[in-house]
Amino acid sequence: MPTALVYTIRPQAAANVPSNLGRATHAAILRLIQAADPALSARIHDEEGVKPLTVSNVQGLGPGRFSQARPERDYTMRVTLLSAELEAIAAGWTPAALGELDLDGHAWQVLARADDPAQHDWASHASYEQIAAPLLDRPADLPARWDIQFASPVTFRRRGVNLPMPMPELVFGSLLEKWNAFAPIALPDEVRRFAEERLAVSRYELRTLVGPTSGGALQIGAVGRCTYIAVGYDRYWQACITTLARYARYAGVGAGTARGFGQARML
Repeated sequence: MPTALVYTIRPQAAANVPSNLGRATHAAILRLIQAADPALSARIHDEEGVKPLTVSNVQGLGPGRFSQARPERDYTMRVTLLSAELEAIAAGWTPAALGELDLDGHAWQVLARADDPAQHDWASHASYEQIAAPLLDRPADLPARWDIQFASPVTFRRRGVNLPMPMPELVFGSLLEKWNAFAPIALPDEVRRFAEERLAVSRYELRTLVGPTSGGALQIGAVGRCTYIAVGYDRYWQACITTLARYARYAGVGAGTARGFGQARML
């Protein structure tokens, strides 16, 4: 069951920290996985390709290269899980069990955990069958327009080059790759071609942001909103696109989603 967890965290002491702590939050989550299943942790760290989780940056830090983290303020960190084995491990990640997280050499207290939209609007959980309801339930009406919010920089790797523009074939191709890696219900590869040939960008409000890669280099991505529309009407393909748009909340979009990039959701 794909799950999105939002943790409320607070630094134990005032500290000047990097504004982008995506690598540190990713490392902290990997340490938690390693404590429960070293082989799974090594597989997530070492294997190329799609990852069964996303990890956000610390939300609430200021702009610029560095930010002052204050112990009187609350911050959040979001983790999404795409596989049953990770969900089982994360069931034990309660605030009491986690206690403190080491983020880039600074201790952060874990105060609360949200796994439901009533607790935080970026927290949720749903089975793959529930996400795929547009395909399985065959509703009478299917959307021909999809609004996607990119809350952290979204970028894509193509032929060795970063592309920070969320074009339809890149967005839904990324989601398709993750869906077919973890969902029990496969979608055809032709979804990517439908997105390229039959989806268009109707409007967008995007700006670029820069974040560090795992090697320390800077990587450009886009944040904001983008609206995609279907050119023509086809129930099956619209159901596929709707399913993938719903999945964005858990899977993230594009490259670097395990270290803060590509946090997204359908609005």
